[in-house]
Amino acid sequence: MKKEYLKPVMVFILVLVTTFSVFIIINNNFDSITSGKVFSPSYENKIYSLVGYRKDQNTEKYYFDIVVEDVDQSLALIYGFIPDIVTVNGHVIVDPENFNPSRFSVAVIDSRWFDRQTNSVTLEFSSPNNPHNQTAYISTLNGASNAVTAYYTVYAFNIGITFLMSLYGISLYCNKRSEKYLLWFSIYTGALTIWSLSSFILDSNWSIIKILVSHSYGWCILLDIVICFKIFKTKLPGRFDKLLSLEGIVIILIFWAVLERLFPVASKDYAYLFFISAGALIYACSKHKKGAYLLLVGETISLGMRLVVLLSPLNTVPVSYLVRFMRYSKLFNIPFAICCLLLINRLFAEKFSESEALTEKLEQSNQLLEIKVQERTKELKDQQKLRNTFMTNVFHDLRTPLFVLKGCIEKVNESPGKINQELPVINERMEFIQHLVEDLFLMAKLEDKKVILETERIPLCKLLDKVIKACLVVSEKKGVSLEYDRYCECTAWGDECRLEQALQNLIVNAIYYTKSGGKVFVELKSVDNMAYITITDTGVGIYPEDLDKIFNRYYRVSGTEKHNSTGLGLSIAQEIIKQHNGSISVNSNPGKGTVFTVQLPVIMI
Repeated sequence: MKKEYLKPVMVFILVLVTTFSVFIIINNNFDSITSGKVFSPSYENKIYSLVGYRKDQNTEKYYFDIVVEDVDQSLALIYGFIPDIVTVNGHVIVDPENFNPSRFSVAVIDSRWFDRQTNSVTLEFSSPNNPHNQTAYISTLNGASNAVTAYYTVYAFNIGITFLMSLYGISLYCNKRSEKYLLWFSIYTGALTIWSLSSFILDSNWSIIKILVSHSYGWCILLDIVICFKIFKTKLPGRFDKLLSLEGIVIILIFWAVLERLFPVASKDYAYLFFISAGALIYACSKHKKGAYLLLVGETISLGMRLVVLLSPLNTVPVSYLVRFMRYSKLFNIPFAICCLLLINRLFAEKFSESEALTEKLEQSNQLLEIKVQERTKELKDQQKLRNTFMTNVFHDLRTPLFVLKGCIEKVNESPGKINQELPVINERMEFIQHLVEDLFLMAKLEDKKVILETERIPLCKLLDKVIKACLVVSEKKGVSLEYDRYCECTAWGDECRLEQALQNLIVNAIYYTKSGGKVFVELKSVDNMAYITITDTGVGIYPEDLDKIFNRYYRVSGTEKHNSTGLGLSIAQEIIKQHNGSISVNSNPGKGTVFTVQLPVIMI
């Protein structure tokens, strides 16, 4: 046996043995009267099982002697399924052809039939079969009346419970059609209701109704099996799973009805079929299905109660009126049905709790979404403001050199001899416009991820040597000292041209914002598979409120001297470094200088 089946099997055995034992004890402690013993008036309102029948070997009939203290007191025989005629001194009191075998009936044992000399009367069972295991009990008329009244009260209560369960199941299904087990629960409890009514419907004049009702118990058992599969969505292997479809179940029910007609069974308990239900529930328990143990316990209790009746021939004590009472009033099915109801309520309670939790989360999500919308709206407004500022700066930087060019051209037109004088200014302004347009175009391509990087091994030392040489022209012109130091030899993977452009923008930016006589220091070192390039200047510094804005497009630090920068250098550098899986950080002290740190992953050799 697989380990996962051990626990549910043990639960099944424990509950079955406990239920069976408890009901055997209850049954064996119930009142009984032995043939030939005295029936006292003190026995009022008690129901007694008949024990100790005697058999006549000549007639092959069984007899039961009743001795009474009060010969004027009539008695009552309470019976259910008795396949034989019962007579009292020649008076027929039970005729199987004239009573319903599925419910209790009462026959009067008239006091006039008692032998006045012996104060006794003899019940005659015209059958060679021992009536020990048949449903026959003795009581006073008042006791029998009370017992039968209680029986019909419980019977009606049971019918009402199963009917309400069926209505409850169908109402839930109408509101939650995705849960098919609710429909099958409603059908199952509806079948139980019809079966409970069978004792009365069998008296109907409609033959078709009699036929349908006669098979209701077998159908109830089959639907019991179906609900055990459906409620946990258990599937049968392979093509056998089609048996659990609607068409398959209908075919099974019809086949079972035909089988019952062809091969009638006297008992019609079919208890062995409940082991299939138990097996399905054991399987569900092994798969840790929610509520499977609850249904297993309910099904096992119902099975244990049935076994008390089915195995009664093995017991020396006849089945007590209480146990027969529970069977005839259809109470054996109630434990499983109630457990199904409890499980359904539990599942719906959990779904309701989940719904409440989801509703709460939805409200929180809506609140967060509203906050994010507000934040996003603010961001969009800020971006729109930055865009407007950017466009204004671009227009300004384009308009100014264009006006200068226009002025130079006008001077040349007025005095052609001044062309040599104005030509340097024209070239300078044209170079600025070209640089600005190129930066704008590159920035747009970088943001749209349209720049294709040419990846290769890049020795960072050689790259920085090249960048420093290119920037020396700018630093010497500005009067700024440019120094470079390296503490390692490391190689990165990327686009050399773009990395050169990014580093050059950072160094040139440091030179621009450093006054004449200042110093810019570049350093390269490697730590934990990462290269760190620091660019330190002694320039004007950056105020804290400007630090998170310096990488914005076209943003210039306020209060600094004007130069030919387009305002896009830092933005371009940041985008290039990001595309190389690196980062740029900045630390600044206003009036003392700024430190830019570029972090790039290196190749392990």
